[in-house]
Amino acid sequence: MNKDNEVCDRMLRSVICRVERFEVTRSHRKSVLYMVVSMVTLVALIPAIYYISESISMSGFGQYFSLISSDSSYMLTNWQEFVLSTASSLPLTGAMVSLFILFVTMYAMRRTVNYEEYSQIIRKRLIAT
Repeated sequence: MNKDNEVCDRMLRSVICRVERFEVTRSHRKSVLYMVVSMVTLVALIPAIYYISESISMSGFGQYFSLISSDSSYMLTNWQEFVLSTASSLPLTGAMVSLFILFVTMYAMRRTVNYEEYSQIIRKRLIAT
């Protein structure tokens, strides 16, 4: 009877080790996938920032900041018109695209780290058995 239990224990350990090896492989693949996504989005962030800077220079949004520093009393007396004209010159499309790319980059980096840590935990558990 004891021999049967020993065989079952070895078989169970073997199955658990296979599942954990599969989990390490799966985790590593996902980590590499998210790493590639984070690198691609980081590269995509460069043209998005360039687009924002071009939009700011073309719309005259930067001139409103010089108005704040040069003639703040005029800005304070006509603050409603100033806020409306500033809001209308904001490059919202570029800013929204850049924020989306930035959030995707941060999410992908976070997932990369999570899957790598998970993979390391399982590898340590495999080595211990």
